[in-house]
Amino acid sequence: MNLQITVISLLSILAGYFFGSVNFAIPITQMVLGKDIRTLGNHNPGTSNVLREVGPLWGVLVGFLDGMKGLLPILILRLVYFKGDDGFDFFILYLTGFAAVLGHCKSIFMKFKGGGGIGTMLGVSLFFVPVEFLFSMFIGGLIVLIFFKNSQFRFGQKTPIFFVTLTPFITLIDSLLIDIPLFAHISIGGHTWGTIAGAFVMSVGLLSLNLKFLTSKSKKREA
Repeated sequence: MNLQITVISLLSILAGYFFGSVNFAIPITQMVLGKDIRTLGNHNPGTSNVLREVGPLWGVLVGFLDGMKGLLPILILRLVYFKGDDGFDFFILYLTGFAAVLGHCKSIFMKFKGGGGIGTMLGVSLFFVPVEFLFSMFIGGLIVLIFFKNSQFRFGQKTPIFFVTLTPFITLIDSLLIDIPLFAHISIGGHTWGTIAGAFVMSVGLLSLNLKFLTSKSKKREA
């Protein structure tokens, strides 16, 4: 690896982190209500809290922008520099995406605090394993509908735990069983071992950052 590639790779990962560190929930809530989202609801500056405390339209907007924080850096890098299909290019793209998720959860602009990172992970996953991620969201939603009927805020707090956990396993299973190319690098199954490993790292990393928050807040709200 030459010096130029090393520098570009490091700058890409740093750019992903700083881009992810921008939290849209705070200025949007301030603009709409004149309040700090961190003082409302569960105090989390993320999509689900904005949905509940500010309104569905604004929550969807925050969720979209959070997703773009994960997706856009990867797309730009893919189009401009990391155009290959080898393991190294996808490794740097995955690291850039995970850096964006880390930035959302531990923002340098918020004294290394932040939101849950689910929306940003969605953006990253839509680039690498979109079909598997969307299917995991569907299955996670069904599990919550069937087994957590009486839980308050079940979709904003419990569903993410399930689909974040399911995504890498579904990616592994369908990659072993099927390979249906769709377009560009997108397929149903047939993923490389690097992509499968990246899905596991992303899932474990996000749960490590947020599992305590997701479970403790859920218990408080249901008490």
